[in-house]
Amino acid sequence: MQFGHIAVGLAISTYDWNLGTIAVVNGAHWLPNADVFLIKAGMAKDSFHCWITHTLLFALAVSLLILPFSTKYALFALISLVAHYLADLPSDIGQQLLWPLSKRKFTLALWKDTGFWGWETIKGGYAQWTTWVVEGAAFAFLIYRLTVIY
Repeated sequence: MQFGHIAVGLAISTYDWNLGTIAVVNGAHWLPNADVFLIKAGMAKDSFHCWITHTLLFALAVSLLILPFSTKYALFALISLVAHYLADLPSDIGQQLLWPLSKRKFTLALWKDTGFWGWETIKGGYAQWTTWVVEGAAFAFLIYRLTVIY
């Protein structure tokens, strides 16, 4: 899910529609993919993607770091991170959501993973009809939420 992450982050933001919430929610929602920068810098192998940053432990740790500053934003961050993991579940790459308790990978395997960076990822992802269905649903929900608040 590429562009669908935008829809998911914005849809969550509509529950407290202000710039602070939009920034926290979308920052948290995209945070798990920050591991790509370590990979592209040669500091980690490709297998590092969808590992630590795609675990419930990571989501909890990020939320706990925000908690002293704002309970509301800590909760929004937790929801955003978990929503990111749910949005990634259709990919066949799998996520070790319960790491370090379990190394089991969770996936719905609705589409083949085509990478995590660049044009090949986008081209390969959107060549699969399931990507269009799932992301279409994300954008439909965003449009619904916007009609609710406006």
